[in-house]
Amino acid sequence: MDSNIKKKLEEWVKDHYKQYSTGWTSERSAGNYDDCFNDGYESGTSWAAYQIGCILGMELEEPDEPEEEY
Repeated sequence: MDSNIKKKLEEWVKDHYKQYSTGWTSERSAGNYDDCFNDGYESGTSWAAYQIGCILGMELEEPDEPEEEY
């Protein structure tokens, strides 16, 4: 892999991986539906960044497990 591409991918992962948002679920946004789309977007982007970071061999904090409400 081109080192410049790898560097840019690593920068993207650092900018977009938010460990705390990987556990967000639709229940988190219940009652605040204006925020539901943004929460889903943030969670999905963080999961994608985590997976790409793992492929690149980056050391990242383990993602949060989805919050379950009973």
